[in-house]
Amino acid sequence: MNLFRTIRGGVCILMIAAVTLISVTSANAGTTNGDKQALVAAKEYLSTQAFSLNGLIAQLDSPYGGQFTVAQATYGAEHTDANWYKEALLDAKEYLSTQAFSLKGLIAQLDSPDGGQFTVAQATYGTEHTGANWNREAFLDAKEYLSTQAFSLSGLIAQLDSPYGGQFTVAQATYGARKAY
Repeated sequence: MNLFRTIRGGVCILMIAAVTLISVTSANAGTTNGDKQALVAAKEYLSTQAFSLNGLIAQLDSPYGGQFTVAQATYGAEHTDANWYKEALLDAKEYLSTQAFSLKGLIAQLDSPDGGQFTVAQATYGTEHTGANWNREAFLDAKEYLSTQAFSLSGLIAQLDSPYGGQFTVAQATYGARKAY
């Protein structure tokens, strides 16, 4: 009886292993070589630059990028196991290293179809976790504005606070303008 239980348990384990193998094989059965190559390319892109899911698909599908089909690009991007929130944070830090942004402005840039193409949630997470000093960003933006055109102090504050300008809070805009003026 004890031997029967052992054999029966072993048979059960073999059956579970066989079902698992069949499931894995079936899941990979529709995967093409193009899909696999797109996945390799997607991982290479992510190793050098931050991307959103949609941005990575666009890069992989681009005639100037991977030149994969949309289906292959989608497969590759979706199977990278990327943390898109982490990617948004990396992209936010990259933007801040080259240009001054307000919190709202950076979220808009990351969420833009012409920018990062992240979801609003991912863009917000990335922006809020940069550790940016938004007063400093307002100051840097104010200096940039003053280097290209003349402003009164109140005009500069209005530009920095404008939804069409810097999108800083009034307090941040005031700080940045006064420090740069």
